[in-house]
Amino acid sequence: MKAMANVSRRVALRLLTALLPLLATGVAGRVEAQQAQTVGPAAHATEIRISSEPGIVLAGTLYLPQGQSKGPYPVAVLITGHGPGGRGNYSEIIKRLTADGIAALEYDKRGTGQSTGTFEEDSYRLAADAAAAVAAMRRRSDIVGSRIALVGHSGGGVIAPAVAAADPEIAAVVTLAGNVGDGLPYVRKGIFRQVVKMTGGGREALAGQAVDAVMALLQARADSKNAETITRLRATVVDRFEAAGFPRPQAEQALAMIDVPEAWKASKLRSASDLKALHIPVLAVYGTKDPMALDDAPAARAALASNRRARIVMLDGLGHSFQEGEVTGMPNQVSNLGPYLGSPRLATLVGDWLRDTLSAERGKAMGHVR
Repeated sequence: MKAMANVSRRVALRLLTALLPLLATGVAGRVEAQQAQTVGPAAHATEIRISSEPGIVLAGTLYLPQGQSKGPYPVAVLITGHGPGGRGNYSEIIKRLTADGIAALEYDKRGTGQSTGTFEEDSYRLAADAAAAVAAMRRRSDIVGSRIALVGHSGGGVIAPAVAAADPEIAAVVTLAGNVGDGLPYVRKGIFRQVVKMTGGGREALAGQAVDAVMALLQARADSKNAETITRLRATVVDRFEAAGFPRPQAEQALAMIDVPEAWKASKLRSASDLKALHIPVLAVYGTKDPMALDDAPAARAALASNRRARIVMLDGLGHSFQEGEVTGMPNQVSNLGPYLGSPRLATLVGDWLRDTLSAERGKAMGHVR
């Protein structure tokens, strides 16, 4: 038990990593504050405002190719990952896109930066905002309305397929470390793998019982069960984690991190179904050092199996934030590496694919300029 206690000293960080697909860790926001990246001379930046749901105005920056034709241009709408993220995370990709004659739009999430409203990790509201950004692009004379691609990182990789599944006019989707799953079973898989890793061999059955207790609690939260039921289920979670080998203080800490609104809403996750519904070009990119790629990459491959225009790519040695120099793939490394989403290999891959894909759509799209 003493050895188990030593292992469990970092339970908070490890469980938080297991829950990155669901929880607003703030990693992206911290990196944005550290970055003072510019997109270079190939782009002309225009500040815009986007009306979303009543009372919500999103602040965005539209980067138009500089020194090229006057347009209209295809555009990539860039969607940030989990947490109250804003503009600034896609600078390297924007440089590449605008150099190839593709416009790019970044915007602050609602309640973040200069956008109005209150931030909430709610996939429906975030999808509504992304759809509003698409609609705003279609109203512009310098954008080709039927050559719009959606690019989403992490949680943005959930939003992008959701918007595209509801909008048949979207031309292409790129997901970067996109989370792929439907409902609480997706959550269970990641937490179970992490608990087994922490408890060691021979405790799989006890780890499974602990995670089953977590799932029962999250489902009860999603179903708005009464306080007495929630109290009982919370106690069961702590007891099951103890039985699996966690000292009680760490078991209680794990419960406090797991039993949060962002996790309750995971019952509404439908990213696997959304990807499966897409028949447009899709590029799904993962890094081999991203712990979540163990589940998400195979799930993306399965969801896109019938889509002949889909491509799944693994980039060797990159973690969840696609920065060169990754060692562990853990989020605490982010601030010590290069630009967020800044791997030249990633920028080349995404840039080449979008250039070729949107160019291939050109003949069809140019007849529908809006």
